[in-house]
Amino acid sequence: MRTKSLCQMRLVGALGGLLPLIAVANAEAADCSTLPKPVYVAGSSAVKPFLAGVAAELAGITDPITVVYLAPSGFGSCDGVNHLVATTANPETPMTGTGTVWLTKGTDGSPVSSSCDLPVAGVLLDIGVSDVFATTCPNVTAVPSGVKDFHGPIQTMTFAVPKKSSAASISAEAAYLTFGLGAAGLTEWTDPTKYWIRPASSGTEQMLATAITVPAAKWQGTRTKPDPNDSTKTVGLGSGDVQAALTAAHTSGTQADADLAIGILAMDLVDKNRATLRPLPYQHFGQSCGFLPDSTAESFDKQNTRDGHYMVWGPLHMLAHVTTAGVPTNAGAKLVIDYLSGAVVPAFDLIKTEAGLGVVPDCAMRVSRSSEVGPLSSYMPAHSCECKFVTAATGTAPDSCQSCATPSDCPSAAPACNYGFCEVR
Repeated sequence: MRTKSLCQMRLVGALGGLLPLIAVANAEAADCSTLPKPVYVAGSSAVKPFLAGVAAELAGITDPITVVYLAPSGFGSCDGVNHLVATTANPETPMTGTGTVWLTKGTDGSPVSSSCDLPVAGVLLDIGVSDVFATTCPNVTAVPSGVKDFHGPIQTMTFAVPKKSSAASISAEAAYLTFGLGAAGLTEWTDPTKYWIRPASSGTEQMLATAITVPAAKWQGTRTKPDPNDSTKTVGLGSGDVQAALTAAHTSGTQADADLAIGILAMDLVDKNRATLRPLPYQHFGQSCGFLPDSTAESFDKQNTRDGHYMVWGPLHMLAHVTTAGVPTNAGAKLVIDYLSGAVVPAFDLIKTEAGLGVVPDCAMRVSRSSEVGPLSSYMPAHSCECKFVTAATGTAPDSCQSCATPSDCPSAAPACNYGFCEVR
């Protein structure tokens, strides 16, 4: 049950370059608490590539902030949510062990990761990052008072396959049969052990589960691996594990291996690995054909995400403890959230960073939604950056975008001069 047809996509912009992999530093772990303004963040593993790029920029500003990313094996969006919605009866458990930090960039501009040791007593999270609305997570009915959900850039979730896979596209109905019934379904993916998925706490899986109406906990597929620290136990797969499994099917597997493999990944990770992976065009319920997140298989413009043709997307959610006025109680967390939500324009080029890391700033969107994979509404941000985003993502300004130095350079149809381009608002 593949999609019957693939919709013709519009070409906007030129081919963008592949992103370099995140470099890894070989340095002795520091004490996290001694780093400049540490902000402890945990939850979504899908957001890690984007978070790394932003963290490296924040570490280099005049008054640096250190983003400390905590990612135990199998930890996902809903784990981050659960830490922040803890109650008196079910208090938050301090996190211990090590964290990942990005304090510098390599010669190629990619963030360099290193680790730091958390205090022995552990730390409470400053920000819980989630790919999904808190109420999408199991057993979460509401965000409690004292906690606020701030929205960041848009993330796109995909059904991904090895690049040499013969699969052309997937419909919601085909995904329902594949991940809901496995080999018992009428599907071309006949071996559920080659469905590389995530724990039910994963935001990637929860969003796609909402889209295809198969509860995340009931998905068919491989979602665990042996615990590297205890061979008698298993831990959940992270986004990196899914990416590695699909890459292996492309690089070292047979054609049959590639055709059997399918996984779920956020588009930022797919973008980083386009030499070996690709997203399947997805046809949602009620659509007549499938769409890629981008306008073409070669582009990085996220055109079909931005205009609502590709349906599986949502904002990054940043949950934080707040005052009665709704302001994050941790000053460093407030700065991180202000930057990522667009409330404050940072000293570095955030739109360029977002474009290079596969996510879409709110100012480049033309549709919005207020629930998980919910109805779409037409949207025009107060300060549009569509031309800036597409130019940064693809390396070429669309023909429809006119450059400007001041608003007087712009026509009446696009009177605002934003980031060097004429925009509607």
